Amino acid sequence: MDTATMAILAIAALFAMMAIGVPVFVALGVSSAIGIFLLQGFDALSALPGVMYDRMASFTLVAVPLFILMGEIIFVSGLGGDIYRAIRISLHRVRGSLAVASVFACAVFGAMCGVSLAGAATIGKFAIPEMLKAGYAKTVATGVIASAGSLALLIPPSVGLILYGLVAGESVGYLFIAGVIPGIIISVMMMVYLLILGYVKPELMPAVDLSELEDGQRDNPWIVTIPALLLVFAVLGSIYFGIATPSESAAVGCIGALAIAAYKRTLNFESIGRIISDTTRTTGMILAILASALVFGYLLTRLRVPQDLVAWIVEQGFDKYMVLVAIFLLLIVMGMFMDVVSVILIATPLLLPIIKNFNYDPIWFGIVMAIVTEMAVITPPVGLNLFVIQGISPGQTSLMTVARGSFPFFLILVLAVILFTIFPNLVLWLPFG
Repeated sequence: MDTATMAILAIAALFAMMAIGVPVFVALGVSSAIGIFLLQGFDALSALPGVMYDRMASFTLVAVPLFILMGEIIFVSGLGGDIYRAIRISLHRVRGSLAVASVFACAVFGAMCGVSLAGAATIGKFAIPEMLKAGYAKTVATGVIASAGSLALLIPPSVGLILYGLVAGESVGYLFIAGVIPGIIISVMMMVYLLILGYVKPELMPAVDLSELEDGQRDNPWIVTIPALLLVFAVLGSIYFGIATPSESAAVGCIGALAIAAYKRTLNFESIGRIISDTTRTTGMILAILASALVFGYLLTRLRVPQDLVAWIVEQGFDKYMVLVAIFLLLIVMGMFMDVVSVILIATPLLLPIIKNFNYDPIWFGIVMAIVTEMAVITPPVGLNLFVIQGISPGQTSLMTVARGSFPFFLILVLAVILFTIFPNLVLWLPFG
């Protein structure tokens, strides 16, 4: 049996198992074992634990559970609510202010958390009821949170960027720094769209009267956000100025988040137990997928799938932009049926050799890939942010309602990908000057 047939059988086994509901890490592991067995025989399977250990024994990987822990602590502390209230009070005269406040709050929360679902759930729990109470259309109220929550995939410290850096062999610090400007640009694009929508279709987003806002927080609404801004500066500043590695900055972030939660008196035995439980569950899921994905990447390399795919593309004479469009479409389709972690870990070893062959920068591709995966989390049928927002929305909210509200933001992300493809220096200027 030739290697091409072995690769087809392994990949077919992977997608067949995922189609019938087998957990992703099991599907990856079993399909990898099948491929290695076909390639080298039964004895070769004994090498799998060594492959997992060698590729998982990375200090960079320590940042994953730490950033997840930081996000869980922040979730309990209520910082997201403080940020949201400060912005809505400051922008109360602007039509669409609650939606703009939601985008800003999701962006700042993403800069403290790095997990898309946590950002969408945290901000959405109080922002969606407030927008619906103010008379906002349900499509707008749910769509803006589902879409802006995805910013955590791009804005550092993104767990997705950590995993990409590990698999691609690129600096996580450079990826974090490279994500700053694109994150700001996309956030601003979303806010500008909402402001325009508020004036073009005022019935979708009525103006908010300051008298409807909470008492006791109007004089200096931004004071309560100082801890959040200091935490963001401590985490990102320590990386940008070379004071700490991403893993060390994650530890700094955890300590800072604990101090804030303790100051706000939101820590108790019940909340601490929930923090530890949720962190362990999320970390275990991600690392299990990562270990299996690394073995799958090892198999693809042994079968020379990336190299043969690159050679075939070169032989066909495809234009570099045509190849890029095909890659983005593939990532979006994968994201329609798989979670973001799985998409990044499965696609990176397959696509990165193609990207390098066409002289695209791997750091640039990591950022653009994060933006494309943002599209995936708001795309049916398995857009995870859509399900999260549907679950926390009051009343009977259908999945299609959330998806319709997210569609304009999907187009904004498409525009952003085009912008960063035409002007790659918007991504690469900050890390490389």
